[in-house]
Formats: sequence, structure tokens, C-alpha cells
Amino acid sequence: MDLQGARLERRLEMYRARVTERLRTNRAAVEALYEGGNLFSPQGTRAGRALLRAHQVLQRASALLEQLSGDGVVPAPRLPARIDEHYRELDTLLARSDALSGRHHRAASVARLPGR
Repeated sequence: MDLQGARLERRLEMYRARVTERLRTNRAAVEALYEGGNLFSPQGTRAGRALLRAHQVLQRASALLEQLSGDGVVPAPRLPARIDEHYRELDTLLARSDALSGRHHRAASVARLPGR
């Protein structure tokens, strides 16, 4: 069994889950703003724009995950330093998305998994 490969796959799945969860909650927040009619108030408009920017950041994170998995147009990085650089960028993008959407996740970064 390839333990290193299993660790990398688990790491990738953890990031996918984080991005998916944030996309889902951002969508729910925009829907709540719209359904409540608050989207058309000055504060609601600001919140909606921030959620849109957070969504754009999460799209960039999704593209990075696609690249890391080898499913994208650009080949997956092979050097460990380059892979770690991508994961650091993912952490930055997730933190930026949280700041834009007003969430303050205290979850530890999964960039450094135990046994790594």
C-alpha cells in the first residue's frame, strides 16, 4: 500500500470538502439575503458583493484543487515544494473567503496532516 499516496489523496479530499462546504454556505447566505428582501438594502448589497467576491475566491480554490488532482488542463505539480506551495495558497484563499463572507473558522489548517 502506498501510504504517501493515500495521505496526499486524503489531504486533497479534506480541502475539497472545505471548499464545497463554504460554497454551500455562501449560496445559502445569498439566498437568505434575496428571499428576505435584504439584498436590495444598502447593507444587503454590501453583504451580497462580499459573498460574490468570496465565491470568486472559492472558484480559484476549486481550480487549484483540480490542478492538484491532475484533472485540470495544467498537469499536477510533482515536486513536494510545489505541492506545498499550492496548499499554502489554498489556505490563503480559504482564509480570504472566510473574511469576505464574515465567517471566522477556527478549524486548523489541513496543510499539515499528522504523520506528514
